[in-house]
This record gives sequence, C-alpha cells and structure tokens, in this order.
Amino acid sequence: MMRKSTKVKIYIIIVAVCVMSVIAEVLFAHPHGGEIWHTVPGADIVIAFAGGWILILFAKKILALIVQREENYYDRGDKDE
Repeated sequence: MMRKSTKVKIYIIIVAVCVMSVIAEVLFAHPHGGEIWHTVPGADIVIAFAGGWILILFAKKILALIVQREENYYDRGDKDE
C-alpha cells in the first residue's frame, strides 16, 4: 500500500497538470466546434479526465470481478497426469 503522503503528492501533481492544461488551452487554443461544451474553457480536459477515471473504476470494480481468478486457479486441475 502507498503511504498517505505519497497519494497526496500524486493528487497534487495531477491537479497541477490539469490546471496547467486549462491555462494552456485558454491561452493558445482557438475556438472550434459548435457544441456547447466547447464554449467553456477546459471542458475537453475535464471531460477526458472524468472519462479516464470512469474507465479505471469500471476496470477495477466490475471487470476485475469477471476476469480475475484466485491464486491457485490453474493448479487445482485434474491430478491424473
């Protein structure tokens, strides 16, 4: 397990990268598209970040239950060989 201070540092780095990305988008990106979320600065970054977290949580909580097997799954086969 990670120590709490390590997790806090990782979250601070993630937030700093997101803030820098929003600032870079506001300063350098030209307006594009006709969708409503393109009028909000940083909306693409927030949507991508939230989508990434949703994929991670889906993989860890739902797919892990389906795909993972116990540690001795392959060892408990037939002993006739």
